[in-house]
Amino acid sequence: MSVIKLKSKLKYCHYAYDDEGYVIHMLTSNERTFFTNAYIIETKNSIVVVDTLMVNSDAILLRQYMDNINKPLIAVIITHGHPDHYNGTEIITGFKEVPIISTKGIRDCIQDTVDSKEVKWKPYFGQDWPEHKILPNQLVIDSEVVNLDGLDYSFRDLGAAESSSDLFFTLGEKRSVIFVGDVVFNNMHGFMNDGNSAQWLKVLQKLLTEIADVKLLFTGHGDPGDTHQLVQRQIDYISHYRSNLLAIIRGNQLLNDTQKQSFEQLMMANYPEFQLSSFIKAGIDAVSQELIVEQNDKP
Repeated sequence: MSVIKLKSKLKYCHYAYDDEGYVIHMLTSNERTFFTNAYIIETKNSIVVVDTLMVNSDAILLRQYMDNINKPLIAVIITHGHPDHYNGTEIITGFKEVPIISTKGIRDCIQDTVDSKEVKWKPYFGQDWPEHKILPNQLVIDSEVVNLDGLDYSFRDLGAAESSSDLFFTLGEKRSVIFVGDVVFNNMHGFMNDGNSAQWLKVLQKLLTEIADVKLLFTGHGDPGDTHQLVQRQIDYISHYRSNLLAIIRGNQLLNDTQKQSFEQLMMANYPEFQLSSFIKAGIDAVSQELIVEQNDKP
């Protein structure tokens, strides 16, 4: 039996909505695993976990917070198919049969990419990389409402945005809060590697009006904040990333290493307070290919 050494503590915050019957516990990993957020939604009799972190040591810490609350886990919700949001599911569920809620698109994304993600990341994380990955086993459709311990979870299937398939959900009748996964980052450079930046912008533009009544937005990376403000800032960031990159692209040629370095420095200078700067360069090729196709398709 291998022993997992805990690499760090998780940052903890909580947000109480006593009049609506729930408390949101927010746990955040360190930079090694991209400042990823997981959430425990505590109601009168039970808890629901939103996303399960990337590595064993972080998932064990999240599990300890769950155990301290001392209420049964009745569901896990997976917001999208990137491993920093689903890898820890087996540890979180305690190896028990628990509803793992997501959409078909997200389940397919996990299933289609789980092997390639392991090839990429297991050499880096070693024994801290989870051996077994658990797929969602309860699929929701767009606009479906699931009641868990008396609280309504209202789901929207967004399709491709930051990843190949994303969702969001609101809580209760008042819709005071929304969980959007990685569709919105806060003071973090966005993960552009999936090459859906144009579609991502379309989704965000729709969200500006669709969720305008929701007060507080919880992200996959970064602190929660004002819904309209965070969505607009994400639109501005992606638009800026695309326009700056388009200004550098010459013909159908991808950027060379020197150009990539210059682009990275430009984005860091324009967003000096943002974390996860490694995401800037990582997404250049995917977005460049997307922009080249767009330019070639113009009449």
